[in-house]
Amino acid sequence: MQLIIVLIVALLLLYFIMAAQFESLWQPIIILLEIPIDIGGALLLLWLFGGTINVMAAIGIVVMSGVIINDSILKIHTINLLRKKGRSMEEAIKEGGKLRLKPILMTSLTTILALTPFLFISGLGAELQKPLALTVIGGMLIGTFISLYFIPLMYYQLSRK
Repeated sequence: MQLIIVLIVALLLLYFIMAAQFESLWQPIIILLEIPIDIGGALLLLWLFGGTINVMAAIGIVVMSGVIINDSILKIHTINLLRKKGRSMEEAIKEGGKLRLKPILMTSLTTILALTPFLFISGLGAELQKPLALTVIGGMLIGTFISLYFIPLMYYQLSRK
């Protein structure tokens, strides 16, 4: 019960910090909606490889969430900057996507490729490292596509209203 309370407080603090940064109440919601989808991808890969949820898997979920949220924050920030420069919403979303594509892909690919060897090792500590690698890789695979496609789509839908 205490862990759930801590999680709720952490998400509320994250929301308020992002709301202050973006000077908007709806833009942080877009980013926070991404977290459950990414966790689902992390747990799916963990389940497919027969892993269990343990402390290392939880650490992997936290690490993966931080990286993916950072990608989404930067993408929305870029779109907001382009809109402040006078671009239309569609132009800002397209150009923001182009500007952030390489950094998001490089971040995701380097993380995934760096953790892939942990899936095939054996020996001392392998059982601890595998759940962490599985959750980070699974979440990053899903989260990269979410950052590239879902975030701009939700931005477009919510900013029109």
